[in-house]
Amino acid sequence: MTNESNGASGTLAPSFFARQATGLTREVSWVDALFYNLLWSSIPLSLAFILAFGPSEFPHASPYGTVLATLALAMPCAILYAMFSAAVPRSGGDYTWITRTLNPVLGFMSNVSFIFWVTFFIGVYAVYLGSYGLAPAFRVLASYFQSPSMLSASNWFAGETGSIVVGLVVVALSAAVLILGRGLRTFMKLQKWAFGVWFGGAVVIPFIIVAVVSKGTFVAHFDNYVRGLGGQPNAYAVLLKASPPLGASSHTLGGSLLMMVLPFYTVGFIFQSTYFGGEIKRARSSAMKSIVWAEIAAGAMLLLGIAIFGMRLSDFMGITGYGNFAKIGVPAAPLYTEVASIASGNIVLSIIISIGMILVFITWIPQTMLLVSRSLFAWSFDGLLPAKVSDVNPKTHSPVFAVGIISVLSAVSVVIVGLHPNLTFVVGLLGLTVTYILVSVAGIAFPFRQKDVFEASPFKGRIGGFPTMSLVAILSLIGMGVITTTLLLAQYSGTSWEYNRSRVILCISIVVLAAPLYYVIRAIRKSQGVNIDLAYQEIPPE
Repeated sequence: MTNESNGASGTLAPSFFARQATGLTREVSWVDALFYNLLWSSIPLSLAFILAFGPSEFPHASPYGTVLATLALAMPCAILYAMFSAAVPRSGGDYTWITRTLNPVLGFMSNVSFIFWVTFFIGVYAVYLGSYGLAPAFRVLASYFQSPSMLSASNWFAGETGSIVVGLVVVALSAAVLILGRGLRTFMKLQKWAFGVWFGGAVVIPFIIVAVVSKGTFVAHFDNYVRGLGGQPNAYAVLLKASPPLGASSHTLGGSLLMMVLPFYTVGFIFQSTYFGGEIKRARSSAMKSIVWAEIAAGAMLLLGIAIFGMRLSDFMGITGYGNFAKIGVPAAPLYTEVASIASGNIVLSIIISIGMILVFITWIPQTMLLVSRSLFAWSFDGLLPAKVSDVNPKTHSPVFAVGIISVLSAVSVVIVGLHPNLTFVVGLLGLTVTYILVSVAGIAFPFRQKDVFEASPFKGRIGGFPTMSLVAILSLIGMGVITTTLLLAQYSGTSWEYNRSRVILCISIVVLAAPLYYVIRAIRKSQGVNIDLAYQEIPPE
């Protein structure tokens, strides 16, 4: 299973890879990758969490300081991912980088953890699609038309059966697009439209509405909204009376750091275009633009949203996290998009806003299936999985079997999380930081362990003789270390060592158990005549 290929020195050297081309094609622009990163980072959802749960669960946090601190800590990791993607523009992201820089076992352990948790999030987003996307949309319609049937539909989408059914439908449709479309070209075209509606409906319009609508108008519209649902009169006043007084609380550094679990939901999710780096045009120059600009744009949107809703509706947004809405006849507390719909008093604007928020969840599912399929593709190309998994359809340029595998895993995730909705929120973030930490360690070592590849990369500079990439990686390691500590300390992170110890142990167990799994796979493949050790001695072909 060896061919001759050009080594780094330009001489012929034995190659493990029988195929000297992956079959994947570079058809994604840096703008497509930018849109992908912004959509995948779920800015509206993170903003919704900050506005809804920040005042109630993190009363001593400065939301502005928290977002800026999280952005500062996460940015080095984002830049490091861009540097890696520019140096090694291949499929598989952390798996490819770590296996070639540190050790195949560590790369496998890192990627198994990453795949497990992003697949888990597919189930989370299926539940969110029902409870935070479709349910609020039908609730607004139910109020406007005073329709009990639409309110029943809203409750169904928010329930167990509705979230599972909707999630399975979206997974099936996503698989169809990724398998039957013209490679990533079809998906990226759909993504552009989704981004336009998402940005307009879930960001621009809500921000403008809340910025221009007076407090008195909002109170009147809210009372009308509650009456339309069959709730009690003067709902706004009743709700304020039933909720704990917010009062002024001092902002502390510790309180602000603990709240980082909320904005990290966005800024820690913003560099995943690197997992299909082998399909991005001019990847060596595109990665930095598509990742860093996405981080900056995400931070700006979060800060602007906090400012607008905080200045105009601070008292109302502050009590949405307390869950007292059932007392006025509203099934669930509204997120900021539903609040904007209510404030508008306009059914057309409400529908546009609802569609924008729904697309946040729908688009995320195929995006995630896409990046996981590329990791499975990379495993197969290295010989860890049967060669069939890395087969690429010559017409659609899609790894059909890899997409099929993640489609099945996604369906399982939808059912599990749908049956256990308490697993939602930020539970999976700790598992992702394990990968980010290992990538940071690999980034420190890369200029020394892969000298030829590093010297051929566009980011081969040095400061005081020390590689800039290694310096960025050190900052990334520090940043991810701080955020990991926050996830372990924050009571509401879902992975608090004090309150959720079993989940922390689960995160650790997944990484640890991946090591013996690697050796079992290695032994099986060796018995089949495939020595996967040879694959890790070279960079896989494009």
